[in-house]
Amino acid sequence: MRFTILLIAVVLLFTACENQRSNATRYYPVDSLVEAQVFYLYESKARLTKTATIGANHEQTTTTKDTTGWRHELAVFAQLDDINKPSNAAMYNVENGSPDVNSNLLVYALEAKDDPEHPIPVVLFKIYYLGSRENIRKVEGLYREETSLLTSSRKLSMNFENINNKIVLTSYSVTGGQKMLMGDSVQYSVTGMITLR
Repeated sequence: MRFTILLIAVVLLFTACENQRSNATRYYPVDSLVEAQVFYLYESKARLTKTATIGANHEQTTTTKDTTGWRHELAVFAQLDDINKPSNAAMYNVENGSPDVNSNLLVYALEAKDDPEHPIPVVLFKIYYLGSRENIRKVEGLYREETSLLTSSRKLSMNFENINNKIVLTSYSVTGGQKMLMGDSVQYSVTGMITLR
C-alpha cells in the first residue's frame, strides 16, 4: 500500500514538472535560442564588431568573447523571454504564418493586448522564418518599461542565417531611448556584426 502511494506521488510530481516545463515556453523559447547562440558563437571563435551611438558620440570595437562575454552581450535579447511568463499567458494577440510583405518569409507575431491595468514590457514580438519556426531568419521585439523615475523603449532585432545546417546569429541591433523624470531624453543605438572564423 505504501509503495502504491509513493509511486502515485512520484508520477504526479513528474507530471507536474512536465506541465510546468511546457508552460514555460508558451510562445517561443527565446532563452534557449539566445543560449544556443552563446555557445555556438564561442565555439566558432566568432568576432564581434560593435558600434554604439549615444547622442552624437560614436564608438566602434572589434572583439572575440568567451561564453560569459557572449551571454552578457546578448542578455538584452533574453529579456524578450518575458512573453513566456505565466502572468502573460493571455496578454497577447497571436498571428501565425502570415506572409511577410517584404520577403518570402512567414511571420509569427505576438502583439500585446491594450490593457492599461496590466502593462507588459514586451509589447511586440515577431519571428520571421522560412518554412518552419525552427528555420528563423529574424527576431524583432519592442520592449517598454515605465517606472516612477523613467520611461524607456527599445527596439531589438536579431538576424540569422543558415550556415552548415545551423541557425547562426549574424547581426543584431538595439535602438531606443530613455527619459528620466524631470530630465533630458537620451537616444541610443547599438549594432553588432558577427563574423565567423
